[in-house]
Amino acid sequence: MKKTTLALAVAIASITSVANAALPENTWYVGGKLGWSKYYDTNSQKVPGTEKVDNNRVGGGAFVGYQANPYLAAELGYDWLGKLSYKTNGSNTTGDLTVHGASFTGKVSYPLSFISDDLDIYARAGAFIHTTKWKSGGNSSSNTSVSPTYALGLDYRLNEDFSTRLEYQWVNNINNEGPTRPDNSLLTFGVTYRLGSPAVAPATQLEVRENRYVLSEDILFSYAKSDLKAEGQAALDELIKTLVKLNPSESAIVVVGHSDRIGSAGYNQKLSEQRAKSVMNYLLSKGVPADLISARGVGKSQPVTGDQCNALKGADLKTCLAPDRRVEIEVKAKTVEEVEVTDKKDNTK
Repeated sequence: MKKTTLALAVAIASITSVANAALPENTWYVGGKLGWSKYYDTNSQKVPGTEKVDNNRVGGGAFVGYQANPYLAAELGYDWLGKLSYKTNGSNTTGDLTVHGASFTGKVSYPLSFISDDLDIYARAGAFIHTTKWKSGGNSSSNTSVSPTYALGLDYRLNEDFSTRLEYQWVNNINNEGPTRPDNSLLTFGVTYRLGSPAVAPATQLEVRENRYVLSEDILFSYAKSDLKAEGQAALDELIKTLVKLNPSESAIVVVGHSDRIGSAGYNQKLSEQRAKSVMNYLLSKGVPADLISARGVGKSQPVTGDQCNALKGADLKTCLAPDRRVEIEVKAKTVEEVEVTDKKDNTK
């Protein structure tokens, strides 16, 4: 076992640029929705004796989704569309059609950052595998079929875990063994909860500023990832070899993640946290005592570029904001006495 002396205060790049209100990549989520269901093209004249159709109902459902990247997701859902009732003069029901089933759709999102960093517009399209049950008098029948379904909605992120959505869904030509093949619209308000942790982004070259070491995003991480690349690990190995550690206070080493201003505050906050934790965990694996190190993210709240990038857009803006995407390792110490830290893996020389 070898011993090495460390003096810490670090800054490492933290965030990928283009982020929107949609959840980060490689993220699972669940949700529920409730609203108003309405049937169209009911063809009530095909039901003998029918003079009125009751087609306004409560509808809703639940769903689970996988966010592949900030723009593309896949969802598996269950939808209850309610009953379509046919009535006679005396309001006696002459027929009821009940529809419910599972949907599998692809979802495309796009940020409305000119309105809010946390707002997306999205569209879904896919198949609705439904079970329909037709009841008329004492007779009933049921069958299973597939119809196309489409949806358009708005998604607003409340924080890194919860978001809300307002959605209009259309199911076309619902097949059944009754006398009609209606369409259905479903207007709902929903809530989504993120499962697990988002993936995070990159870091560049080692730079020393007073008591801190700064790595830009290109060297530490791949695009939209929080796992350290081989180059990032090598840079941290060099850092460990050269740092001199001061006698620390209780929270001696603090790894702080920063992001640029592109994308939602919630998404950037979580990305900065994940990248800071990746760096902290690597330093722990190299022998830094767990009681001397912590990690936190500050998202886009502490930029260093000021207003120099305000006139830029697209790729030029992303390049200009690169200094904001960083992770800082700060040292808190009471004295200048050196403290020896054991390198448990015997990798430093």
